[in-house]
Amino acid sequence: RLALLMLMAATPAFAHAKLTVSDPAADAKVKTPKMIRLTFSEKLEPAFSGASLIDPAGKTVPLASSVAGSGITLLPLALKPGRYKVAWHSVGQDTHPMKGSFSFEVIP
Repeated sequence: RLALLMLMAATPAFAHAKLTVSDPAADAKVKTPKMIRLTFSEKLEPAFSGASLIDPAGKTVPLASSVAGSGITLLPLALKPGRYKVAWHSVGQDTHPMKGSFSFEVIP
């Protein structure tokens, strides 16, 4: 028993870089956002993390983006009304890849 407890105590507890907050939030209805911010639960590895914006027709929207600290920022130009999807992928300090997506709607 003692050996098992010691082994469990010696195992590091790794968290994964999970999305914790987004602006706009999932399922939000907003005017054209000037910036889309994603905040993760830990510092990201920039070379292996990023996000893309997909328009209502399913096409990737060209935009500037950056990864710094625990965040990803997307800078879209004017977006037409419709439902958009943000698809993200992240790698944190534990090197475990995560991915996900959420949608929001641009209203006139």
